[in-house]
Amino acid sequence: MRRKNMLALGLSAVLCTGLFAPASYADILDNKDTYVPEVEKTAETAGTVEGLDDFPEETAVEGKTASIEEEVSTTDAEDLEELVERKSEFTEDSTEDIRGTDSTVMTSGYSGFRSAAVTRSLDNKVIRVTVSFEDWDFPARDHMKVLRDKKVNVTGVVLRGNEPGVINNPSPDLYKILPEREVEKKVNGQWVPYNLNYFTPGEYHYVYTLAEGKKSQFYILPIAEQDGDGIFAYTSVSVEERYFYQKGVHSYDQDNLKATQREDAKYKYYTFESETFTVKEAKVMAKVYLRSSFDIHNVKAGDTTKRATLQVEKIVLKDGTELLPKDLPQPFLMNFRNDFPKNLNQYKLYLESYPNEAGKNGNLRFTQEEDRIFPEGRYKVLYVIQPYYTVDNYRFLVSETDDTYGQGTEIYVNNEPYEVRRVIPDHNISTITRITSPFFDAVKVEKKENHSGNTGNSGSASKAVSSSSGGSSGGSASSGGSSGGGSGSFKVSSSFSGQVLGVDRSLSGGQWIQDEKGWWYKRPDGSYPKNSWGYEAYNGKSYWYYFLDSGYMATGWIEVNGSKYYLFPNSDGWKGRMLTGWQWIDGNCYYLDSQGQNEGALYRNTTTPDGFTVDSEGRWVVNGAVQKQ
Repeated sequence: MRRKNMLALGLSAVLCTGLFAPASYADILDNKDTYVPEVEKTAETAGTVEGLDDFPEETAVEGKTASIEEEVSTTDAEDLEELVERKSEFTEDSTEDIRGTDSTVMTSGYSGFRSAAVTRSLDNKVIRVTVSFEDWDFPARDHMKVLRDKKVNVTGVVLRGNEPGVINNPSPDLYKILPEREVEKKVNGQWVPYNLNYFTPGEYHYVYTLAEGKKSQFYILPIAEQDGDGIFAYTSVSVEERYFYQKGVHSYDQDNLKATQREDAKYKYYTFESETFTVKEAKVMAKVYLRSSFDIHNVKAGDTTKRATLQVEKIVLKDGTELLPKDLPQPFLMNFRNDFPKNLNQYKLYLESYPNEAGKNGNLRFTQEEDRIFPEGRYKVLYVIQPYYTVDNYRFLVSETDDTYGQGTEIYVNNEPYEVRRVIPDHNISTITRITSPFFDAVKVEKKENHSGNTGNSGSASKAVSSSSGGSSGGSASSGGSSGGGSGSFKVSSSFSGQVLGVDRSLSGGQWIQDEKGWWYKRPDGSYPKNSWGYEAYNGKSYWYYFLDSGYMATGWIEVNGSKYYLFPNSDGWKGRMLTGWQWIDGNCYYLDSQGQNEGALYRNTTTPDGFTVDSEGRWVVNGAVQKQ
């Protein structure tokens, strides 16, 4: 029994070196400013160290003998605390120091000594490799792009040694992490390589490759080759990850370092795995309805640019489920460009500028600061939107994945379809998309004296130069129609073949009246318009209305002098206004002239100004097929 105690004393001397090591090298790890190519030894420990070969085969301890082939009564289940308790059984006069040298015979585990001799020094054993991400990583989400290249650096190599030490930021010639990480997905309980370029729901982990330079005097010991060196029996990896839009830095230790068959003239290679992570299913948004504070149909030359606010009116999922703002976190969709960090649903006006029919080009392009003046010209406005980064339950349709993309997620702003740029998987937070408005004009509103004497108003403007008629369903004013009080006199000229001939038809100075039959407009002299168009500028908005023979305001489809128009039928503060541009009406998409002498007139059996085809009824068609909402 005393022989066994002597052998246990030798083993414990090795293990106890590591017993107090964590506190020592933890302080050293905090100081990463100095590269230490080699751990220094004190004069006391720098010389030749006695090993097991220096003891005779029969080792005497207090007159007792023990055979070296006898097993130490230590099992794999005994932890460090139990080993410390065993140390108390040793005699106080046993002072031999058992250390690892180039000729040390090492154990292969707690259960016994291995028969082969290991000649590598304990002093040169790497017990931990610390690695850190060079830049931010991103939490994986449904149909996001898989990012396989990720720069990860070796920031420290902790050595076993007689006196624990650390090499900070070792040279890549000694230790480095290859930037190409592999992705594996758990399928039927087994980890298999994942080769798609986008994530689908499931459980994943990354596999990183650690390269050890052959010039290194130190060595890595994978878990499968552990010796018997107590808690330092193999090399572990400490990983420090930084996640974007998550809770800062996340650190964890991995004990799955494995040797590989891969080897070349310069390096030996090992692999280790990340923690597992789960990608949840995100439901697909088929249609998105937004309300913008920027009304593209109410822009006049001389107006100033203001930030726009986008708010969700309704989301329609691919399965037909409708989500209202009360069902969604706010803001649900945010400005990807983050123009206003405290108001994520507010946007600068990102404009594209084009010459109008008169050759005027405002030259307002890209981002515009607030309070810039709109010159005359033709424009488009665009927004870049994404679901709020803390929300991952819903996503846009994504091209280049397994989605049935088609036209992608349809997006409407103020009830008008906007062009949606193809959405691709994003390596960032979630899918983003850019939406672009139809063309709109900022036109100078010319004023001139009224010589008809019918209304006594101070000025007039032609419908042909009004950029503000028609358009969106937006606006927030009184219910139904409008309340009078605008300024300016507006004439319907006989040169407009699609319009009603007549005298000045200004809706100015009078008032809107509603009775059981509908809305009509009472002029200051008590008369009212009928069989004619009327134009009103009020509360920052300007629209055309049509009055029937009865004098009541028309809504819905009407036909006047061979041209067909659509007057908005719903009570939203501007009921009855004439719409222009592309409009979804009763499931079909129509183009209503956005400017010129026939403004508001339906395009039929022709090609629209932006290159789309409409049939004899004005419906948008593709290869002869009517497109449905």
